[in-house]
Amino acid sequence: MNSRKKSILIYLGGIITGIILTFAFFFFVALGNTNGTSSDNNIVMFEKPQQEINVHSFEIMQVLPDGSALATVEDISNIGMIVLFLADKEISYYDNQKIDVPSDKRVMQVGTYKYISRSEMEKTVPIVEIMDK
Repeated sequence: MNSRKKSILIYLGGIITGIILTFAFFFFVALGNTNGTSSDNNIVMFEKPQQEINVHSFEIMQVLPDGSALATVEDISNIGMIVLFLADKEISYYDNQKIDVPSDKRVMQVGTYKYISRSEMEKTVPIVEIMDK
């Protein structure tokens, strides 16, 4: 093989290698951004449930990309309170879904979640779980 062909093949090999490495770099950057969602840093879980929240029903107002759901309390005593239900493989949340707490269960706070509201204010809400009494 003459040196001209060899030089052209080396040049083309370098370009192809550069393109592949560029795509690989952006792939790993994107993978790092999706592996841990930004909400992971905003969740604080307690070792054991902290307090009982005396409510009987919720309405889902927004489902987050990871499957967790922000819900408003529908009881008069805590009206306007917002809570977070963590994503669960057994439950699929949807907007405006009503969640009633059975009489043999209770709502416990198991952590806190921080997020930025539409009005650009940082909010901290309890993460709740419906548990047996």
